[in-house]
Amino acid sequence: MMTPGTGRTTEDRRRRTEQAGPRPTDGSRASVVCLLSAVVCLVVLSGGCATRPQPLAICPGQATVTEALQTLALRAQRAVPVWANGNAVLTLHTPDRKKPERHALDLVIRFDPPTRLYVQGNVTAVPRAVILGSNDEEFWLALRPKEISSYYIGRWQEVRDFEGLVMSPRVVLEAIGIVVQPGAELEAASWTLENKGAYDILTRRDAAGRPVKRLHVYACDYSVHKIEYFEARGRVVAVAQLGEYEPLVEGFQVPTRIEITSTRPDRRKDSVVMDISSASVRTKPFSEKQRQGLFHPPEADKFENIYRYEDGQWVRQ
Repeated sequence: MMTPGTGRTTEDRRRRTEQAGPRPTDGSRASVVCLLSAVVCLVVLSGGCATRPQPLAICPGQATVTEALQTLALRAQRAVPVWANGNAVLTLHTPDRKKPERHALDLVIRFDPPTRLYVQGNVTAVPRAVILGSNDEEFWLALRPKEISSYYIGRWQEVRDFEGLVMSPRVVLEAIGIVVQPGAELEAASWTLENKGAYDILTRRDAAGRPVKRLHVYACDYSVHKIEYFEARGRVVAVAQLGEYEPLVEGFQVPTRIEITSTRPDRRKDSVVMDISSASVRTKPFSEKQRQGLFHPPEADKFENIYRYEDGQWVRQ
């Protein structure tokens, strides 16, 4: 039978329908949509798209300043020698240039608690391009690239809390684990404690009541996640963000992600982002020969600009 206006018979249409298969129902359409959505999600995830971080668990935290400082001091007491490797990106401004310089560094890190530190940053063309270090009496930072050839050295007794270096020996020491010294609970009167969300927030103030340093401590395991440093007028001049902790021994863990940002007097910001290889983190005691080689300042005569920390500021020599 011929259908009017089409030139096709009913039999032709029936055969074509059988060849094409049954029409999808609403239910089958929904199944196809779900399947395609699942495939898209898998493709997106396999392509590296970030997922939302899980919220931190909330724990009660410490009840008093004294208890909080005792917990942090105990971690410092359990600190062991650290040997590690990693990489970093250093972003640094120089007085005569508007745009910052960026240097990608391969890192060698050695830490002999409580105060001995050695961080070596290498670039392809300049081995030991950056040397950061400290011992019981002194701290130093040496920058070898010709464009910024500079050497900074100071004595701990001269430092209030932050001496103004983007790669600050004090900040790195505190980031690794010596954020307060054993016995710090005896100075509890200069600290305040606030429990906020997942964190215990400890703020140390000077005799005039001005903030000097603020610690954001994750209450569940008492790892330090952020350290803020203040200038004399109460403004934040440096921030260290710490994360991805790697357990080394019982009661002592090391952050493998350290981000430090400091604000210069002209309000420009310098930064260093350090990624430490978890597989490289290990503990091993240092020999006396290694201590002599690593934890003493380098010779200053190879640098164009030499600065010494005096009366709270860097003085060119």
